[in-house]
Amino acid sequence: MKYSMKILIRSFNPETLKNATEQIIEMRKFSPNVFVPKQIIIGFPTTTQKWTVLRSPHVDKKSREQFQMKNYCVSYNTTFSSQKELTLFFQKLKHTEIYGTEFSVKIMHSSFFNKFI
Repeated sequence: MKYSMKILIRSFNPETLKNATEQIIEMRKFSPNVFVPKQIIIGFPTTTQKWTVLRSPHVDKKSREQFQMKNYCVSYNTTFSSQKELTLFFQKLKHTEIYGTEFSVKIMHSSFFNKFI
């Protein structure tokens, strides 16, 4: 069986996003299997949300404040040869302390019989 993991990392700060991806790559390098077969890092474009708020609701309609929020996103894809290796990496990922980021993890597997379907 072949297992693959897709980790979607989101952050408001590009530096924390870069540090998080570097930590995940370092964790993957020290896996029990010395040969790391496939690692793909995909950067997504930043999304920007903008708001305009009136300062005074009654009198000055022309005085307004503008705010914006930027979201940065990176996808990290990797493959595993065994379920034990996958669970060890997932436990490491679960117990790391990476602040300022949000993770969403998808785990997929393919077997010998998937080729014939």
